[in-house]
Amino acid sequence: MDIKYCPDLTGYEEVKAAFVGHGDFTRPILRECIKETCAAYKEGYCEKYHNKVEDKP
Repeated sequence: MDIKYCPDLTGYEEVKAAFVGHGDFTRPILRECIKETCAAYKEGYCEKYHNKVEDKP
């Protein structure tokens, strides 16, 4: 089973360039749904985003 990532838990990390001229960039940090700990989670369904939390293969 694949657990979906939660948009509310997504963050960003700034990465500085190692050498001059290569430029800095921002890397997304994706975190999975926290399920029962979340107030919007109910029986495998996210009520905030109106979708199932787990995908069955």
